[in-house]
Amino acid sequence: MARNSYKTKIVLIDAHAILHRAYHALPDFSSSKGEPTGGLYGLASMLIRIITELKPDYIFACYDRPEPTFRKQVYEDYKAKRPKAEPELVAQIIRSRDIFTALHIPIFDQPGFEADDIIGTLVKKLEKNKETQIIIASGDMDTLQLVDDDRVVVFTLKKGLNDTIIYDEKGVKERYGFAPQYLIDYKGLRGDPSDNIIGVEGIGEKTATTLIQEFGEIENIYKQIKKDEQVLLAKGVKARIIEILKASEEEAIFSKTLATIRRDTNIDFKLPEQPWVKTFDSAKAEELFSELEFRTLIGRVKKLGDSAVSLKNDEENKPQVSEQEIKPLAIALWLI
Repeated sequence: MARNSYKTKIVLIDAHAILHRAYHALPDFSSSKGEPTGGLYGLASMLIRIITELKPDYIFACYDRPEPTFRKQVYEDYKAKRPKAEPELVAQIIRSRDIFTALHIPIFDQPGFEADDIIGTLVKKLEKNKETQIIIASGDMDTLQLVDDDRVVVFTLKKGLNDTIIYDEKGVKERYGFAPQYLIDYKGLRGDPSDNIIGVEGIGEKTATTLIQEFGEIENIYKQIKKDEQVLLAKGVKARIIEILKASEEEAIFSKTLATIRRDTNIDFKLPEQPWVKTFDSAKAEELFSELEFRTLIGRVKKLGDSAVSLKNDEENKPQVSEQEIKPLAIALWLI
């Protein structure tokens, strides 16, 4: 489907990842009551900016849960090297749900799963909606495996909160040298230090990339090894690498499984009857921002509410909803 031909635009927010990035990028703000608010401010600013620039028809927030995930249950060392979240961050993660509620953005989570798995499930549930574009807003790169042409794209942060990038399928291929679906094979081979996924010891970025470019998914690599090793040697794969792979098949497959975003979580989801703009009322957000002492954001969210009211009035005077114009996906997080 050609660009700019999507009738509906949906934004999926990885709430935990965005808040975590905002928390570490901004000063340690706090309200006069002593409540930590730096991460909350960054999250609220980003949400307003996304709504203003992208004009999504629907917005959904996806959260991690405090319970151990299925990955942690099968692999105790999953994410073991990450430092424990500071109390100030934990408090803002809990409080952040109030921001989404005030902005009338539905929240989804599921015990035993990460926000990425919820996002993957929503993408799966929406895959038949060919006239819908999905924009995943996240603070990390794990969701790139979900990218599909320009129908499912990822908006992520490169550094801090102002340096942003949108990845469609072309962008993923340009960065990694292969299609999005092979990112899980890449992690299966190379591993992922940030999640403490071991991969295959002795295989780095270059070798992992070459193997995927030549043979595709991990399972196909091992199928070829068992069928005829000479094919790998003819492609320039060193005998030492073949021996490493033969000794580490279990680790490679297990690491790939850990890196794979689930798309089958048991969440009850259907699109709301009305798009977000028709249900938004800025009063609750203004009240919350006043409580959090986000003075500069109150005016911005009020304008958002005024625009929503204006659009509602315009829509009521039309015989049917006009096709929404899809704007370029160049987003910057401009924090006042």
